[in-house]
Amino acid sequence: MEPLQALGLSATAEAVFLDLLQNPETTPADLATRHDQVETSLDELIGLGLIERTTEAVVVRPPRLALGALAERHTRQAELARDSADLLSELWKAAAGKQDYLEVLPTYAASQAVLNSVQTDAKEQVRAMTMGNLAARELRIVDGMFDALERGVRYDVIYGAHVLQDANALHLVQACIQAGELAQVFPHVPLNITIVDDRWALVGARAEVRRGPEFVAMVVHDSPLLGGFERIFEALWRIAVPITGGTELNDVKAGPSLDAKRLLTYLSAGLTDESIAREFGVSERTIARRIGRLQEALGAQTRFQLGVQASRHGWL
Repeated sequence: MEPLQALGLSATAEAVFLDLLQNPETTPADLATRHDQVETSLDELIGLGLIERTTEAVVVRPPRLALGALAERHTRQAELARDSADLLSELWKAAAGKQDYLEVLPTYAASQAVLNSVQTDAKEQVRAMTMGNLAARELRIVDGMFDALERGVRYDVIYGAHVLQDANALHLVQACIQAGELAQVFPHVPLNITIVDDRWALVGARAEVRRGPEFVAMVVHDSPLLGGFERIFEALWRIAVPITGGTELNDVKAGPSLDAKRLLTYLSAGLTDESIAREFGVSERTIARRIGRLQEALGAQTRFQLGVQASRHGWL
């Protein structure tokens, strides 16, 4: 039987208390003959209000009364702990809010206002990756973008492949390209990031959760976090496929041609340019040009990278 050890009593103190319950007339001297560390055990029992002690005797208090009072004290302590937790949580959130490099935007409208301010705030360069409008299916050109391009701001933009799956969206992107935007497409853009002059970024994401669509956005100022988003963009930019003013809808949806797949297969098999040229019945220079175009399309600097990117895109 160990009913009191759960309250923090030692096994020895519990044994002493059970002895007292069975032998009410027991004195401290009697207890000392049957148990070790009696004085310490009695102090524990007094602390819980289970006994009262005089010089010559130990009196057991009614257990229900004593433990009821103990339960009441624990209840008050639990309430105090909860109140303290709420207070400390508010202080913690207030301190976290003082991190001046991060601002959480409360609504989608607030994020749109920040996005529109990009075009007037940018001085040299805007780097963006987009999975599309987070509140609607339709792609639209951000207000003031053409004005920013006209005054010399450079725009590097990565579009998620699904964004360009309709002719109207591709037409809008081509209009931006003709105005000076450098555009690329990547199969699975995970979130929207707009980086302004390496000074700050707008980050937004949308997901379907159990209670419906949920949108989150924040502004990230100069900080290690901003540097991390910049590296994410640069990593995707290196492997994304360029879009030009002449890119057709089929170019976005389709994979490589049969000849391109054949060429990639020969390269992955380790054939030399001379051997590949012989298989195609063309010159080595022609093969080198075709390989160069594939490297450009997949953002590969070397033939090894070409193989890696082709594999990632499912071209092999």
